[in-house]
Amino acid sequence: MRSQGSEHLFFRHFTRQGPIEGLCILLVTHLLPDRPHFIQALAQVGRIGAILPKPKSAHGETLAWACQHFPVLELNRQWSNCPQQVVARIAPLVAAHERLVILDIGGYFARTQAQLAECFGPRFLGVVEMTENGHQRYALEPLMAPVLSVARSPLKQAEDIQIGLSVVYSAESLARTLNRTFNVCQAALFGYGKVGRSIARELRCRNLHLELVETDELRQVEALSHGFKLVDKAQALARAELVVCSTGNGSLNLEDLAALRPGAMLASVTSADDEFAFSLAELPWPSEEVCPHVLALIRPDGSTIFLLNRGEAVNFVHGAVIGEYVYLVLAEIIEGMRLLAEFPMVPGLRELPPDLMRTIARHWLADFHGVTQ
Repeated sequence: MRSQGSEHLFFRHFTRQGPIEGLCILLVTHLLPDRPHFIQALAQVGRIGAILPKPKSAHGETLAWACQHFPVLELNRQWSNCPQQVVARIAPLVAAHERLVILDIGGYFARTQAQLAECFGPRFLGVVEMTENGHQRYALEPLMAPVLSVARSPLKQAEDIQIGLSVVYSAESLARTLNRTFNVCQAALFGYGKVGRSIARELRCRNLHLELVETDELRQVEALSHGFKLVDKAQALARAELVVCSTGNGSLNLEDLAALRPGAMLASVTSADDEFAFSLAELPWPSEEVCPHVLALIRPDGSTIFLLNRGEAVNFVHGAVIGEYVYLVLAEIIEGMRLLAEFPMVPGLRELPPDLMRTIARHWLADFHGVTQ
Protein backbone atom coordinates (compact mmCIF):
# COMPACT_ATOMS: atom_id res chain seq x y z
CA MET A 1 0.00 0.00 0.00
CA ARG A 2 1.28 3.47 -0.85
CA SER A 3 1.61 5.42 2.39
CA GLN A 4 1.85 9.01 3.53
CA GLY A 5 2.87 7.77 6.98
CA SER A 6 0.00 9.28 9.00
CA GLU A 7 -3.08 7.59 7.52
CA HIS A 8 -3.78 5.27 10.42
CA LEU A 9 -3.46 8.09 12.93
CA PHE A 10 -5.74 10.30 10.84
CA PHE A 11 -8.45 7.69 10.15
CA ARG A 12 -8.46 6.71 13.84
CA HIS A 13 -10.30 9.97 14.58
CA PHE A 14 -13.22 8.74 12.47
CA THR A 15 -13.32 5.08 13.51
CA ARG A 16 -12.83 5.31 17.28
CA GLN A 17 -16.57 5.53 17.87
CA GLY A 18 -16.66 1.88 16.87
CA PRO A 19 -18.77 -0.02 14.35
CA ILE A 20 -22.35 0.86 13.48
CA GLU A 21 -24.43 -2.23 14.07
CA GLY A 22 -26.17 -3.69 11.03
CA LEU A 23 -24.63 -1.32 8.48
CA CYS A 24 -23.90 -2.62 4.95
CA ILE A 25 -21.65 -0.44 2.78
CA LEU A 26 -21.66 -0.51 -1.01
CA LEU A 27 -18.45 1.25 -2.07
CA VAL A 28 -17.82 2.74 -5.51
CA THR A 29 -14.15 3.70 -5.61
CA HIS A 30 -11.00 4.25 -7.62
CA LEU A 31 -8.82 1.30 -6.62
CA LEU A 32 -5.59 3.27 -6.40
CA PRO A 33 -2.59 2.25 -4.27
CA ASP A 34 -3.61 4.64 -1.46
CA ARG A 35 -7.16 3.27 -1.18
CA PRO A 36 -6.68 0.19 1.07
CA HIS A 37 -6.10 2.45 4.08
CA PHE A 38 -9.50 4.02 3.48
CA ILE A 39 -11.22 0.69 2.85
CA GLN A 40 -9.81 -0.75 6.06
CA ALA A 41 -11.11 2.28 7.95
CA LEU A 42 -14.57 1.81 6.42
CA ALA A 43 -14.55 -1.83 7.46
CA GLN A 44 -14.19 -0.69 11.08
CA VAL A 45 -17.41 1.32 10.79
CA GLY A 46 -19.64 -1.13 8.89
CA ARG A 47 -19.62 -4.30 6.83
CA ILE A 48 -18.46 -3.77 3.25
CA GLY A 49 -21.06 -5.65 1.22
CA ALA A 50 -19.19 -5.07 -2.03
CA ILE A 51 -16.52 -2.94 -3.64
CA LEU A 52 -17.39 -1.60 -7.09
CA PRO A 53 -14.16 -0.44 -8.77
CA LYS A 54 -14.52 2.54 -11.08
CA PRO A 55 -13.95 1.32 -14.63
CA LYS A 56 -10.42 1.93 -15.95
CA SER A 57 -9.02 3.22 -12.64
CA ALA A 58 -8.22 -0.04 -10.87
CA HIS A 59 -4.56 -0.59 -10.00
CA GLY A 60 -3.70 -4.27 -10.52
CA GLU A 61 -2.19 -5.01 -7.11
CA THR A 62 -4.86 -3.02 -5.31
CA LEU A 63 -7.61 -4.85 -7.20
CA ALA A 64 -6.05 -8.18 -6.24
CA TRP A 65 -5.93 -7.08 -2.60
CA ALA A 66 -9.59 -6.02 -2.71
CA CYS A 67 -10.68 -9.33 -4.26
CA GLN A 68 -8.82 -11.21 -1.54
CA HIS A 69 -10.59 -9.40 1.31
CA PHE A 70 -14.01 -8.27 0.04
CA PRO A 71 -16.68 -9.08 -2.55
CA VAL A 72 -15.89 -7.16 -5.76
CA LEU A 73 -18.64 -6.36 -8.25
CA GLU A 74 -17.98 -5.15 -11.80
CA LEU A 75 -19.41 -1.67 -12.33
CA ASN A 76 -20.83 -0.01 -15.43
CA ARG A 77 -23.61 2.45 -16.18
CA GLN A 78 -25.63 -0.10 -18.13
CA TRP A 79 -26.67 -2.14 -15.13
CA SER A 80 -26.44 0.68 -12.55
CA ASN A 81 -29.01 2.65 -14.61
CA CYS A 82 -31.37 -0.33 -14.95
CA PRO A 83 -33.86 -0.62 -12.04
CA GLN A 84 -34.34 -4.36 -12.42
CA GLN A 85 -30.63 -5.14 -12.60
CA VAL A 86 -29.76 -2.84 -9.71
CA VAL A 87 -32.23 -4.54 -7.39
CA ALA A 88 -31.22 -8.00 -8.60
CA ARG A 89 -27.51 -7.36 -8.02
CA ILE A 90 -27.64 -5.37 -4.79
CA ALA A 91 -30.41 -7.05 -2.82
CA PRO A 92 -28.44 -10.31 -2.30
CA LEU A 93 -25.52 -8.32 -0.88
CA VAL A 94 -27.54 -6.93 2.05
CA ALA A 95 -28.57 -9.19 4.94
CA ALA A 96 -32.17 -9.05 6.14
CA HIS A 97 -31.21 -7.24 9.36
CA GLU A 98 -28.88 -4.71 7.68
CA ARG A 99 -29.30 -1.13 6.51
CA LEU A 100 -27.68 -0.05 3.24
CA VAL A 101 -25.59 3.02 2.46
CA ILE A 102 -23.98 3.66 -0.94
CA LEU A 103 -20.71 5.57 -1.26
CA ASP A 104 -20.75 6.78 -4.85
CA ILE A 105 -18.31 8.43 -7.26
CA GLY A 106 -19.91 9.83 -10.41
CA GLY A 107 -23.64 9.38 -9.75
CA TYR A 108 -23.80 5.73 -10.77
CA PHE A 109 -27.01 5.18 -8.78
CA ALA A 110 -28.69 8.53 -9.42
CA ARG A 111 -31.23 7.06 -11.82
CA THR A 112 -31.98 4.01 -9.66
CA GLN A 113 -31.96 5.35 -6.10
CA ALA A 114 -35.78 5.48 -6.23
CA GLN A 115 -35.96 1.75 -6.94
CA LEU A 116 -33.52 1.03 -4.12
CA ALA A 117 -35.64 3.12 -1.76
CA GLU A 118 -38.71 1.17 -2.84
CA CYS A 119 -36.92 -2.18 -2.44
CA PHE A 120 -35.32 -1.57 0.95
CA GLY A 121 -37.70 1.02 2.43
CA PRO A 122 -36.23 2.74 5.52
CA ARG A 123 -33.33 0.27 5.43
CA PHE A 124 -31.88 2.30 2.52
CA LEU A 125 -30.16 5.09 4.42
CA GLY A 126 -29.04 6.99 1.32
CA VAL A 127 -25.94 7.94 -0.67
CA VAL A 128 -22.72 9.83 -0.08
CA GLU A 129 -21.50 11.31 -3.40
CA MET A 130 -17.93 12.49 -3.94
CA THR A 131 -17.78 14.25 -7.33
CA GLU A 132 -19.25 17.29 -9.05
CA ASN A 133 -20.34 15.16 -11.98
CA GLY A 134 -22.19 12.86 -9.60
CA HIS A 135 -23.65 15.80 -7.68
CA GLN A 136 -25.18 17.09 -10.90
CA ARG A 137 -26.57 13.66 -11.80
CA TYR A 138 -28.36 13.35 -8.45
CA ALA A 139 -29.59 16.96 -8.68
CA LEU A 140 -31.42 16.10 -11.91
CA GLU A 141 -33.41 13.25 -10.37
CA PRO A 142 -36.48 13.25 -8.10
CA LEU A 143 -34.75 11.91 -5.00
CA MET A 144 -36.45 9.27 -2.91
CA ALA A 145 -33.50 8.99 -0.50
CA PRO A 146 -31.10 11.42 1.18
CA VAL A 147 -27.91 12.19 -0.76
CA LEU A 148 -25.00 13.79 1.08
CA SER A 149 -22.63 15.41 -1.42
CA VAL A 150 -19.07 16.40 -0.56
CA ALA A 151 -18.42 17.60 -4.13
CA ARG A 152 -18.67 21.31 -3.30
CA SER A 153 -17.15 21.38 0.16
CA PRO A 154 -14.09 23.54 0.93
CA LEU A 155 -12.14 20.35 1.61
CA LYS A 156 -12.97 18.98 -1.84
CA GLN A 157 -11.85 22.28 -3.37
CA ALA A 158 -8.41 21.74 -1.85
CA GLU A 159 -8.32 18.29 -3.44
CA ASP A 160 -9.53 19.66 -6.80
CA ILE A 161 -6.52 21.99 -6.97
CA GLN A 162 -4.23 18.98 -6.64
CA ILE A 163 -6.19 17.11 -9.31
CA GLY A 164 -5.53 19.96 -11.72
CA LEU A 165 -1.80 19.78 -11.01
CA SER A 166 -1.78 16.02 -11.58
CA VAL A 167 -3.66 16.39 -14.89
CA VAL A 168 -1.12 18.86 -16.26
CA TYR A 169 1.80 16.74 -15.06
CA SER A 170 0.47 13.61 -16.78
CA ALA A 171 -0.54 15.41 -19.97
CA GLU A 172 2.92 16.95 -20.36
CA SER A 173 4.61 13.63 -19.58
CA LEU A 174 2.63 11.91 -22.34
CA ALA A 175 3.30 14.77 -24.74
CA ARG A 176 7.02 14.23 -24.21
CA THR A 177 6.67 10.61 -25.32
CA LEU A 178 5.58 12.13 -28.65
CA ASN A 179 8.76 14.26 -28.60
CA ARG A 180 6.74 17.39 -27.87
CA THR A 181 6.74 19.92 -25.03
CA PHE A 182 4.28 22.46 -23.71
CA ASN A 183 6.62 25.43 -24.19
CA VAL A 184 4.95 28.04 -26.44
CA CYS A 185 2.25 25.47 -27.26
CA GLN A 186 -1.15 26.73 -28.42
CA ALA A 187 -3.62 25.22 -25.94
CA ALA A 188 -7.36 25.21 -25.29
CA LEU A 189 -9.09 24.34 -22.04
CA PHE A 190 -12.76 23.37 -22.07
CA GLY A 191 -14.39 24.11 -18.71
CA TYR A 192 -13.45 26.60 -15.99
CA GLY A 193 -14.92 24.78 -13.01
CA LYS A 194 -13.07 23.85 -9.83
CA VAL A 195 -10.57 21.53 -11.48
CA GLY A 196 -10.46 23.63 -14.65
CA ARG A 197 -9.33 26.69 -12.70
CA SER A 198 -6.40 24.74 -11.28
CA ILE A 199 -5.48 23.39 -14.73
CA ALA A 200 -5.60 26.88 -16.23
CA ARG A 201 -3.27 28.32 -13.60
CA GLU A 202 -0.83 25.43 -13.96
CA LEU A 203 -0.82 25.60 -17.76
CA ARG A 204 -0.09 29.31 -17.61
CA CYS A 205 3.05 28.46 -15.61
CA ARG A 206 4.17 26.21 -18.48
CA ASN A 207 4.55 29.14 -20.90
CA LEU A 208 1.66 28.12 -23.17
CA HIS A 209 -0.69 30.28 -25.21
CA LEU A 210 -3.94 29.32 -23.45
CA GLU A 211 -7.52 29.95 -24.58
CA LEU A 212 -10.64 28.99 -22.63
CA VAL A 213 -13.96 27.63 -23.81
CA GLU A 214 -16.65 28.12 -21.15
CA THR A 215 -20.42 28.44 -21.65
CA ASP A 216 -21.48 29.54 -18.16
CA GLU A 217 -21.67 33.35 -17.94
CA LEU A 218 -20.53 33.55 -14.31
CA ARG A 219 -17.50 31.40 -14.99
CA GLN A 220 -16.75 33.45 -18.09
CA VAL A 221 -16.61 36.57 -15.93
CA GLU A 222 -14.38 34.80 -13.43
CA ALA A 223 -12.02 33.55 -16.14
CA LEU A 224 -11.67 37.04 -17.60
CA SER A 225 -10.99 38.48 -14.15
CA HIS A 226 -8.17 35.96 -13.78
CA GLY A 227 -6.61 37.12 -17.04
CA PHE A 228 -7.61 34.28 -19.38
CA LYS A 229 -8.79 34.66 -22.97
CA LEU A 230 -12.24 33.35 -23.90
CA VAL A 231 -12.94 31.91 -27.36
CA ASP A 232 -15.68 29.82 -28.92
CA LYS A 233 -15.37 26.10 -29.65
CA ALA A 234 -14.66 26.48 -33.37
CA GLN A 235 -11.79 28.93 -32.78
CA ALA A 236 -10.27 26.73 -30.09
CA LEU A 237 -10.39 23.53 -32.15
CA ALA A 238 -8.92 25.15 -35.24
CA ARG A 239 -5.90 26.55 -33.38
CA ALA A 240 -5.07 24.29 -30.45
CA GLU A 241 -2.12 21.89 -30.44
CA LEU A 242 -3.30 20.72 -26.99
CA VAL A 243 -6.93 20.42 -25.91
CA VAL A 244 -7.78 19.66 -22.28
CA CYS A 245 -11.42 18.85 -21.53
CA SER A 246 -12.68 19.45 -17.99
CA THR A 247 -16.46 19.64 -18.23
CA GLY A 248 -17.76 16.13 -17.50
CA ASN A 249 -20.61 16.86 -19.91
CA GLY A 250 -19.77 15.54 -23.36
CA SER A 251 -17.65 18.51 -24.44
CA LEU A 252 -16.55 17.09 -27.82
CA ASN A 253 -18.26 14.93 -30.44
CA LEU A 254 -17.05 13.23 -33.63
CA GLU A 255 -17.50 16.39 -35.69
CA ASP A 256 -15.31 18.25 -33.20
CA LEU A 257 -12.58 15.61 -33.59
CA ALA A 258 -12.71 16.19 -37.34
CA ALA A 259 -12.29 19.94 -36.76
CA LEU A 260 -9.16 19.60 -34.62
CA ARG A 261 -5.90 20.94 -35.94
CA PRO A 262 -3.75 18.12 -37.43
CA GLY A 263 -1.44 16.69 -34.79
CA ALA A 264 -3.54 17.99 -31.91
CA MET A 265 -3.28 16.21 -28.57
CA LEU A 266 -6.51 15.64 -26.64
CA ALA A 267 -6.60 15.08 -22.87
CA SER A 268 -9.56 14.44 -20.57
CA VAL A 269 -9.88 15.15 -16.86
CA THR A 270 -12.58 12.54 -16.30
CA SER A 271 -13.64 9.27 -17.94
CA ALA A 272 -14.19 9.27 -21.70
CA ASP A 273 -17.81 8.18 -21.22
CA ASP A 274 -18.55 11.37 -19.28
CA GLU A 275 -16.35 13.84 -21.10
CA PHE A 276 -16.90 12.95 -24.74
CA ALA A 277 -20.05 12.58 -26.83
CA PHE A 278 -18.50 9.75 -28.83
CA SER A 279 -17.49 6.18 -28.07
CA LEU A 280 -13.93 5.17 -28.80
CA ALA A 281 -15.10 1.69 -29.76
CA GLU A 282 -17.45 3.16 -32.35
CA LEU A 283 -15.04 5.61 -33.98
CA PRO A 284 -14.94 4.93 -37.73
CA TRP A 285 -11.25 5.87 -38.08
CA PRO A 286 -8.19 3.62 -37.92
CA SER A 287 -6.17 3.92 -34.72
CA GLU A 288 -2.93 2.65 -33.25
CA GLU A 289 -1.07 3.03 -29.96
CA VAL A 290 2.03 4.94 -31.05
CA CYS A 291 3.44 5.36 -27.54
CA PRO A 292 2.43 3.81 -24.22
CA HIS A 293 -1.01 5.29 -23.35
CA VAL A 294 -1.14 7.45 -26.50
CA LEU A 295 -3.62 6.52 -29.24
CA ALA A 296 -3.23 7.98 -32.72
CA LEU A 297 -6.43 8.45 -34.73
CA ILE A 298 -6.03 8.66 -38.50
CA ARG A 299 -8.78 10.83 -39.98
CA PRO A 300 -10.25 10.42 -43.49
CA ASP A 301 -7.98 13.17 -44.89
CA GLY A 302 -4.90 11.24 -43.68
CA SER A 303 -4.07 13.60 -40.81
CA THR A 304 -3.52 12.33 -37.28
CA ILE A 305 -4.71 13.46 -33.85
CA PHE A 306 -3.64 11.94 -30.53
CA LEU A 307 -5.74 10.81 -27.58
CA LEU A 308 -3.68 10.97 -24.40
CA ASN A 309 -4.40 7.95 -22.21
CA ARG A 310 -6.70 6.75 -25.01
CA GLY A 311 -9.21 9.47 -24.06
CA GLU A 312 -9.56 8.38 -20.43
CA ALA A 313 -8.69 10.57 -17.44
CA VAL A 314 -5.10 11.45 -18.23
CA ASN A 315 -3.82 11.66 -14.65
CA PHE A 316 -4.60 8.00 -13.99
CA VAL A 317 -1.59 7.10 -16.13
CA HIS A 318 0.49 8.09 -13.10
CA GLY A 319 -1.91 6.92 -10.40
CA ALA A 320 -3.78 10.23 -10.08
CA VAL A 321 -1.49 11.08 -7.18
CA ILE A 322 -2.67 14.09 -5.17
CA GLY A 323 -0.82 13.38 -1.93
CA GLU A 324 -2.39 13.68 1.49
CA TYR A 325 -5.21 15.92 0.20
CA VAL A 326 -7.21 12.85 -0.79
CA TYR A 327 -7.69 11.97 2.88
CA LEU A 328 -9.69 15.15 3.50
CA VAL A 329 -12.46 13.94 1.20
CA LEU A 330 -12.22 10.31 2.29
CA ALA A 331 -12.78 11.44 5.87
CA GLU A 332 -15.80 13.43 4.71
CA ILE A 333 -17.19 10.27 3.16
CA ILE A 334 -16.80 8.34 6.42
CA GLU A 335 -18.44 11.10 8.42
CA GLY A 336 -21.23 11.47 5.86
CA MET A 337 -21.90 7.75 6.11
CA ARG A 338 -22.06 7.99 9.90
CA LEU A 339 -24.50 10.91 9.69
CA LEU A 340 -26.83 8.91 7.45
CA ALA A 341 -26.70 5.94 9.82
CA GLU A 342 -27.17 7.82 13.08
CA PHE A 343 -29.42 10.70 12.04
CA PRO A 344 -32.00 9.51 9.48
CA MET A 345 -32.78 12.24 6.97
CA VAL A 346 -35.60 13.02 4.58
CA PRO A 347 -34.92 12.61 0.85
CA GLY A 348 -32.96 15.42 -0.79
CA LEU A 349 -29.49 16.66 -1.73
CA ARG A 350 -27.46 18.25 1.05
CA GLU A 351 -23.91 18.82 2.30
CA LEU A 352 -22.00 18.08 5.49
CA PRO A 353 -22.29 20.61 8.36
CA PRO A 354 -19.49 23.22 8.33
CA ASP A 355 -18.44 22.38 11.91
CA LEU A 356 -17.84 18.78 10.87
CA MET A 357 -15.66 19.90 7.94
CA ARG A 358 -13.65 22.13 10.29
CA THR A 359 -13.06 19.18 12.60
CA ILE A 360 -11.77 17.10 9.70
CA ALA A 361 -9.49 19.94 8.60
CA ARG A 362 -8.14 20.35 12.13
CA HIS A 363 -7.22 16.67 12.44
CA TRP A 364 -5.68 16.65 8.95
CA LEU A 365 -3.58 19.74 9.62
CA ALA A 366 -2.28 18.26 12.86
CA ASP A 367 -1.62 14.72 11.62
CA PHE A 368 -0.10 15.48 8.21
CA HIS A 369 1.43 18.92 8.71
CA GLY A 370 1.93 19.40 12.44
CA VAL A 371 -0.29 22.48 12.44
CA THR A 372 -2.22 22.95 15.69
CA GLN A 373 -4.37 25.74 17.03
